[in-house]
Amino acid sequence: MTLVVALTEQPSALWYFARASGFVSLLLLAATVALGLVLAMRWRNTVFPTFLSEGLHRYLTTVVYVFLAIHVLTLWLDPFAKFSLADVLVPFVSSYRTFWMGLGICAMEVSLALGLSIYIRPRIGYRAWRGLHYGTYATFPVALLHGLFTGTDTGAWWAVAIYAVSGLLVAGLAVARAADLLTPGHSLPGAEGSAGS
Repeated sequence: MTLVVALTEQPSALWYFARASGFVSLLLLAATVALGLVLAMRWRNTVFPTFLSEGLHRYLTTVVYVFLAIHVLTLWLDPFAKFSLADVLVPFVSSYRTFWMGLGICAMEVSLALGLSIYIRPRIGYRAWRGLHYGTYATFPVALLHGLFTGTDTGAWWAVAIYAVSGLLVAGLAVARAADLLTPGHSLPGAEGSAGS
């Protein structure tokens, strides 16, 4: 009985889970992209060896998908949000902040496709896969915009802090990566290279 009340009171517990899982997804995505950038720049030390970094990168990617699934599922099940399955899975269908909601769905689906692309890497080759994998750079800013413009907590100081810290972290590392690519003598790794972004 308590569970039924918790799920039907306004706002329901599902609404809190949806909001929390959205923020956790964004933070984990930022960490995944940041770690991918660090791996691509080959920042290494003896305390944090390569295999552990690459393993952590794969693990974080999986956990991102888990929290994205929770985010989508709880939004769909929440009785007060009243989202249909199409609203949460098909871009630009929802009547709620259509454009920004659609961007979030696009980021989620592109991220999932890029994550699954690891399974076709042997067929398409490392260089082609790596070029495809650069698409992960686009998913974070798109997800960030989705959070900023659809999130009901955007005005809260802690939400602003989450957006700012995660955005600055990824942006700073992206600039460092761009500088690394422009360094004379830099060459892309071959098939033996890391799986990072």
